[in-house]
Amino acid sequence: MKSAFSAVITRYFVLTLLAAAGLFATACTKDAPEVTDYSAIDDGIIKQYLSSHNITTAQQQLSGLYFLPVSTNANATKITPGTIVSVFYTAHLVDAAGTVFDASSRHNNVPITFVSGGGQLLPGFEEGISLMHIGDKAELLIPSALAYGSSTAGGAIPANSVLRFEVEVVDYQVIDDNLIKNYLTTNNITTAQKQISGLYFLPVTTNAGAVHAATGNTVSVLYTGHLLDAASTVFDASSLNNNTPITFILGRGQVIPGFEEGIALMHKGDRAELLLPSALAYGPQGSSTKIGPNAVLRFEVELVDVK
Repeated sequence: MKSAFSAVITRYFVLTLLAAAGLFATACTKDAPEVTDYSAIDDGIIKQYLSSHNITTAQQQLSGLYFLPVSTNANATKITPGTIVSVFYTAHLVDAAGTVFDASSRHNNVPITFVSGGGQLLPGFEEGISLMHIGDKAELLIPSALAYGSSTAGGAIPANSVLRFEVEVVDYQVIDDNLIKNYLTTNNITTAQKQISGLYFLPVTTNAGAVHAATGNTVSVLYTGHLLDAASTVFDASSLNNNTPITFILGRGQVIPGFEEGIALMHKGDRAELLLPSALAYGPQGSSTKIGPNAVLRFEVELVDVK
């Protein structure tokens, strides 16, 4: 049986640009080669913006990027090449109106998640994020050569545009944990047991005298999988598959980590709920069209057999 959560091999590391990134997806594509060096023009535009807003703390980089720290958490984890980064952003044109052309707020407030240094996004955006720590906020003023160059990004951005980004690097573990805690509070649940991994385990019925699931056991599980949204949307369930339990071997990585960890806490006949942070589910890439990027999941499970 193909469930929505079985056999996830690439849950984390094969990252592509998220749909949430909007216009970022064309970051490395240019409609035509640039024929004019706009670096001096762009630098003048940026300096005029800084002057008109009385900004004196922007740090010009050798590339031409201007980095403006807003808040800095110097003791937090520094972004380095290979770091999986989640960023909230608001993207502006540097025009009189400060026109917003894209923002996380337009994508259900889901941060864009990518691998730092992977060349997945605009060069100026990636360079700016590489100067930050988790929890930092900053503004990035990006000359056109480090943005879309002579491309119009599908007509949404004028050619050779200087761009301004307000950015915040976030720790997705904190966001997920807050979502789970909010769910528990809203539903007056006080018996959930938080694990070191970030999984929350909520026992419903426990058969302490029955056989306990352990690594190497073949387990059979009835389940209903929900999104942690207002509607508690069901994305998959045994009831949608002829009430056939999913069967797998514990410890083999055949299902998503949070599901496997939760089942390993149970006895034959137990029922429980599992609240999985996104890192223990499908991570930044989500799963098909049912589970979006960085989704927290809730499972109602019954361990029907242990062999």
